[in-house]
Amino acid sequence: MVDREPGAPRRPEAVVGVDAGLRHLAVLSTGEKVPNLRPLKQVLRKLSRLNRELARRKPGSRSREEARQKLARLHAHMAHIRWDAWHKLTTRLTRTYGTIVVERLNVAGMLRNRRLSRAMADSAMAELRRLLAYKTSWYGSRLVEADPFYPSSKRCSDCGAVKDTLPLGERTFRCDACGLVLDRDANAAAILRPWRPPSPGVARRRETLVDGIEAPPSGGRSRREREAGRALAHKPGAFARQRAKAGNRFI
Repeated sequence: MVDREPGAPRRPEAVVGVDAGLRHLAVLSTGEKVPNLRPLKQVLRKLSRLNRELARRKPGSRSREEARQKLARLHAHMAHIRWDAWHKLTTRLTRTYGTIVVERLNVAGMLRNRRLSRAMADSAMAELRRLLAYKTSWYGSRLVEADPFYPSSKRCSDCGAVKDTLPLGERTFRCDACGLVLDRDANAAAILRPWRPPSPGVARRRETLVDGIEAPPSGGRSRREREAGRALAHKPGAFARQRAKAGNRFI
């Protein structure tokens, strides 16, 4: 193990917001847009050809092992391109800015979208927070993670108004209140820059029912009830039995 002394960023008082995306690898609140190299998209045809070659080779043969090695080298080449881009960006950010604000995205949930899963896996968005988490301690900067439900994309960076809806295909943000027209990712990065976590002493607001009973903070169900509902979803006939049991209570 190597012990290193924490360094100091070149601009310790500077704050930058970073919005990771698909069109660009990242957009900074300074206006800089880091290009997304998309290594998988560039070699997708070659990857399909090598997979077909591997499937046609006889198991245990020398030609199959050669085909497997070719395919493995191509996957390693794509991974190295992603790592190189993310390492260069995160090292530059932590060496330059004293505070870096990013959004804590639910990448695993976003990968379930069949229309975006390939592009998201190609960009490796989760690497941003993972690399910044330890590099900020190396270079003396600070990482601030915005809440995943913070409306960074729908909030105007000029007047603070929040849009009701903003489709994913709409790449330009247009504020109905002040008339601001800005790139969607640039607006999100500008919104993340001034974000600060709430103070620890501030309790989360909770709705109160008529009888003075506190309502669960998420959709009327407690965390234990939500986890039990997810577990029931994987058991055949569970919901039918649950409805029959609930119906007997009111007979």
